[in-house]
Amino acid sequence: MSEQQGALAFGVIRARLAAVVQQLPLILGNEAVNYSLDAFRKQAWEGKPWQARKSKKDTSRSILVKSGRGRRSIRIISTTANSVTIGSDVGYMAVHNNGGEISRAARSETFVRNRFVKGTKKGKFKKGTTDGQGMSFKAYSYRMPQRQFIGHTAAFEYQMKQVVRRELIKAFKGFRK
Repeated sequence: MSEQQGALAFGVIRARLAAVVQQLPLILGNEAVNYSLDAFRKQAWEGKPWQARKSKKDTSRSILVKSGRGRRSIRIISTTANSVTIGSDVGYMAVHNNGGEISRAARSETFVRNRFVKGTKKGKFKKGTTDGQGMSFKAYSYRMPQRQFIGHTAAFEYQMKQVVRRELIKAFKGFRK
């Protein structure tokens, strides 16, 4: 191999490596989002199941999923050449992921919610309110258990190393001296 061919081959290697390095943050970010969504499917983090709901009424749906808004909100927040940040823009998801204390202040309502008086919907709420005595609510606190779905683990780190390895192999597949 001549010196000119060697320089050309080195240039091709550099170009392929630069392309992989440029694409890796987005690829790894998508892998991290999928890893997080797997926690929702398994209803567990690192093999440890999430704590069950206290209410026995609603056992038909998954834990942490009512409308699906929180699960759908997990996405790549930012990427740089050296890092990827994933998260959620839904405020209550941080409390679910980390656990913590939820405190509600005392409040009063100076209105009454309208209800159906007759028919099959009798007693159910309908649109609107009416001025009236209303209700008062006491202050309370609630301890939310941790149900982690985003975070760093050894298994996740291993998976990310495998993705980087796979992408590098894919970039240099078919390359010959």
